[in-house]
Amino acid sequence: MTRTARVEPVSEDKGDAIIVSGWRVVDVTEPDAPQEISRHDTEPQAIDAARRFEAETAHEPGSAPDDTQDYDASDPNAGKDVS
Repeated sequence: MTRTARVEPVSEDKGDAIIVSGWRVVDVTEPDAPQEISRHDTEPQAIDAARRFEAETAHEPGSAPDDTQDYDASDPNAGKDVS
């Protein structure tokens, strides 16, 4: 089954400021049971991990084709396997 991932900040509320200490990739295929897949230092690393996670699961038996979701509208090849 093709899975869906979301990238979100790992943050801490410090009173007057919210500190982002990293980024995490969350499997949100089951909206009622999200699962953290990985953590990363930067948002681009997390986006890349989310892309790989979704692409890998698209090859599992019974999966729909990867929809090549575009994470960065400025990149015409974003989310696409161009290798």
